[in-house]
Amino acid sequence: MANTRSPPASGESWQAQKSAMTRETILDAAVACFIDLGYASTTTAKIAERAGVSRGAMLHHFPSKTSLMQAAVDHLHGRMVGLYSQYVRAIPDDLDVDERNRRGLKAYWKYLSSDQFVAYHELSVAGRTDPELQAILQATRDSFTESVYEANAQLFPEWSERGELYSLAFDLTQSLMEGMALSPIAKNRKKRVKRVLNYLGDRLEEIFHEGDENAAIQRHARK
Repeated sequence: MANTRSPPASGESWQAQKSAMTRETILDAAVACFIDLGYASTTTAKIAERAGVSRGAMLHHFPSKTSLMQAAVDHLHGRMVGLYSQYVRAIPDDLDVDERNRRGLKAYWKYLSSDQFVAYHELSVAGRTDPELQAILQATRDSFTESVYEANAQLFPEWSERGELYSLAFDLTQSLMEGMALSPIAKNRKKRVKRVLNYLGDRLEEIFHEGDENAAIQRHARK
């Protein structure tokens, strides 16, 4: 088959494109090492080997381990947001709001069961005794949470006019489900997870449909 790809406009643009591709390959390799080896066993040498680049190429793009880890964590965050959005966008638009919310919980659980989320949690745990890693995570944690918050607002537009009730629903869902994902529940796990998701779905219905200014849900939202 003939190659229909247009040639780069200049040598400079081709070099820029090649540099960006190499950088992306290195960051993909770093995330793969986090997932397969764990943070403690991930070294710059192993990342370079996984990426198929020389140490010189690695240093050209990332002069220090700190700069590499910072970029790798940002890259992992981007993949996590993209993965979550992919799962949620698969939910049909023609469902009623309550069913979309419940499908959204299932999509979120699927995301929390992903290798990317497990790797990020491991990084968070490692950061407790690694000041450099903790600083990297702290610099990106707030922006990541904001990105997910904004993605939810776009993916679930029916919540856009709920104001603080949306914030309450977001905090409740994130805290409960991430805690469940990281809990050591083993016996009858699938059944127990399903039960909790159904219960949370009921609570989201209460939050979404609540309109009484004096109701308890409103008082909690204002605090």
